[in-house]
Amino acid sequence: MGEKKVIILNTDHFKSCFAKWGDFADMAIKMFEASRFDLPPVEYKVFCICENDFPSLEDLVSSEVLGVYITGSAYDSFSNEVEWIIKFRQFIAQFLAIENHPPLVGVCFGHQIIAKSLGCDVGRNPDGFEGGITPITLASEAIELGLFQEDADVMRTTLQLSETHSDIVNEIPQGYTNIGSTAKCSIQGLYCPKKVLTLQGHPEFETDVTRICANLQLEKGNVTSEENKDMQNRCTSLSNEGLLVANSLWKLFYGAI
Repeated sequence: MGEKKVIILNTDHFKSCFAKWGDFADMAIKMFEASRFDLPPVEYKVFCICENDFPSLEDLVSSEVLGVYITGSAYDSFSNEVEWIIKFRQFIAQFLAIENHPPLVGVCFGHQIIAKSLGCDVGRNPDGFEGGITPITLASEAIELGLFQEDADVMRTTLQLSETHSDIVNEIPQGYTNIGSTAKCSIQGLYCPKKVLTLQGHPEFETDVTRICANLQLEKGNVTSEENKDMQNRCTSLSNEGLLVANSLWKLFYGAI
């Protein structure tokens, strides 16, 4: 039997400011490989959804597929004008309706478009942009389900993750659990055992990528100098626990959570 596949659905174009790290698919692959350790090698297959490069549903539900990952994006997951986004929401809804579909992961835009595909309200955050390495308070239900609990002797109640978003999910779909919250975003991810795990944050972002994102928001006038200073300070003072999250993504792919 050949290597299992992780399918990456890339939803944004290459950005020169991130040239050192590649595009969002490249960052995802690096994250997965850095956290794979002694797990068997996998093949990564990338589809550029934002360029209308869609897999078939049959591609995704193949027995060769270990899991599916949706990247972040600067686009609006709730757009009714961008054709590929409308098509992608329909595609995700069809995928999730398939019994025993492979596990699905979504980060930032991926988190939002999965929620939107499930009929939830998604929109601009009235509290504005959230960025920097950000402490997330884990929900009690998520803790009870064992999410992000890597040490059997110590209960983890918080998670520090890269954030860079102005949109939020406003509802929890039926059958899903909210993973946690921050001061600016009450739904930081969604979990359905053995099926779906989403994160508003970016486990694939190295801290320097997070810094660049914050600086870009300052240049665009979306945050103040003081807000950017706070985000930069947190990038220095807080550890980025993206690889800890990546461990949980592997667990989802292998049916352990």
